Amino acid sequence: MSPLPATYRLQHPERPALGGLCLWSVLCLLLLVLGLPILAHAQEQSQRQTQAQSQPITQAQQNTQTTPASQSAPEGLQATPTPATIPPRAISLAPHITEILFAAGAQDHLIAVDSSSDYPPAAKDLPRVGDALRVNPEKLLELKPDQVWVWQANQIGPELQRQLQQTHISLIFAAPQKLDDIPAFVRLAGDSLDTSDVAVPIAELLDNQIAALRQNSRLGETVSVFLEIGAEPLYTLARDPLIQDVLSTCKAQNIYARHAAVAPTISLEDVLHKRPQVVIMAYRDPAQLRARHLFWEKHLGLSPHALLNLNPDALYRPGPRLIEATRELCEQLDRYRAQVS
Repeated sequence: MSPLPATYRLQHPERPALGGLCLWSVLCLLLLVLGLPILAHAQEQSQRQTQAQSQPITQAQQNTQTTPASQSAPEGLQATPTPATIPPRAISLAPHITEILFAAGAQDHLIAVDSSSDYPPAAKDLPRVGDALRVNPEKLLELKPDQVWVWQANQIGPELQRQLQQTHISLIFAAPQKLDDIPAFVRLAGDSLDTSDVAVPIAELLDNQIAALRQNSRLGETVSVFLEIGAEPLYTLARDPLIQDVLSTCKAQNIYARHAAVAPTISLEDVLHKRPQVVIMAYRDPAQLRARHLFWEKHLGLSPHALLNLNPDALYRPGPRLIEATRELCEQLDRYRAQVS
């Protein structure tokens, strides 16, 4: 009699094949005994791999959470500075602004200046981006400043102003209209460039110097003066509010204070007609200064102590040195008064 098919045996348990059933039970028992250790070993290996993969991440997270900020970062990790720790970068587009920024202790924040900035001497080493009339916009934007300090709006024009606005670069105008504005801009530079610890004491010192000058100028009579800016042709400074404040501080009256122009060309005949008591000049060349002395001695009959000369950069740049130039001018005018009294 042929054995029953396997499918039949599985479907009809009521008629099992006793010999096959015993053999099948032995095989199952053997597989169970041999397979359990293998399965356990495989599971153990899998758990170890999972722990090995997850352990570095967990450790890095723990280091990030527990390492104090004052300690160095773990080996292989670089600490990235926050934007607040990056010092602001500034460009100056006028010599007097460069002097103001240096006075405010912000020289390390200056990354470029205009071509005329030559004081303090360290300013000569900075890159140039143009002059008072023309600025190189490509070079300026390439330097990526945070602030651009300018004297007049026409220095940069509307197109560059628009580009600065689009790139979120601050545009700061610094055009002092009176002596008190100079220390005020020093303070502003300190606030804008995070150097107030230097700027505030310097500004207070300048404030005190201005106050002392005004206190001393209460004595003596007002003197009429002619400011010679250029000789050929002859021209002067007229309605400039800052120079008017300088002269007023020294009790001097500009004979062209009411002229319609700021820097008019004038005739010798008109100067002779107004007959100033003092001529104020600003020449570096000693030979040129002697020639102008002789000229005014001849045409106005002025004595040498009525012909004054000051450093042109200090007198006509509205920076901190102007306060010192004002002191020198007041002293020279006092000497003139002493001579004629």
